[in-house]
Amino acid sequence: MAHEHLTRRFARTEEAIITLFCLVDDAYHHLNPRARCYESLKRLSDSEVIALALFAQLRGIESERSFLRDAERFFSHLFPGVVGLHPSSFNRRVRKLRRFLEPLRQDIVSELVGEPETLIVDSTLLSVLHPRQVKQSGGFQGAAWVRWGSFSVYGVKLHLLCSTNRVPLSYELTAANVAEVRLTEELLVEADLVGEDHSARRLLGDLAYRSERLGEALADLGILLVTERSKQGGKRQQVEICLASLKRVFGIGETLATTLVGLVTRIAAKITAYTYAFFLVNRRLGRPQGQIKELWA
Repeated sequence: MAHEHLTRRFARTEEAIITLFCLVDDAYHHLNPRARCYESLKRLSDSEVIALALFAQLRGIESERSFLRDAERFFSHLFPGVVGLHPSSFNRRVRKLRRFLEPLRQDIVSELVGEPETLIVDSTLLSVLHPRQVKQSGGFQGAAWVRWGSFSVYGVKLHLLCSTNRVPLSYELTAANVAEVRLTEELLVEADLVGEDHSARRLLGDLAYRSERLGEALADLGILLVTERSKQGGKRQQVEICLASLKRVFGIGETLATTLVGLVTRIAAKITAYTYAFFLVNRRLGRPQGQIKELWA
């Protein structure tokens, strides 16, 4: 009975991987039509590398060596080129393709937005080095010290604009000491939901976003800034759940990155994987939203 259960579970995982690859492959070749010209020279196609990078995040494995070992053992029939692939080669390919991760994610975001007239903004701190490592290494490019409660954190800050059904619409990564209000307008522009032809009407945020200048700037765009929790109807909790899922399930605060490029690449892969998981689980495979992790384990 246990063997039969594992077989069904493995079959569901295979189905999810195949669906993920097909989505990525279709969208990627619209973004980069010339990619097929050189595929015969590569062990893995660009679409396979991106799909594997997302699968690694969905599976919750930070180490490329560990992930490639598992992929070779269990999924080489789906990705033959993974056999014998060196982790550094895979890592190099993923970094080279990182510029396509956000366009690929945006390709499906429009189908997932819940109530586009209400948007939610928040930020979270991500520690990148232990204080002792900061002194030993001289720091991490793009990171900074910031006071958080009764102690200090050395790291970066993830600014996230989210829909009411927890789908990330846009995000930015800055040094930890950059104020939230400075990124708000940029996030709205990137989400492309502002203006006469779009439907954004309210922006919910916490007290860190309370700013007269920001309120006036958003009012000119036809958007009401709401920072009082009593007037938010509990909707701001959705972005908190989104950030908590990215931290707890996808380990966005525990990357093994040692450079800024590596950190940006991993965070982009995690947020893209999170969004694709929503799309696959809710729209394609008809599974409950809370069972994202079980599908890929």
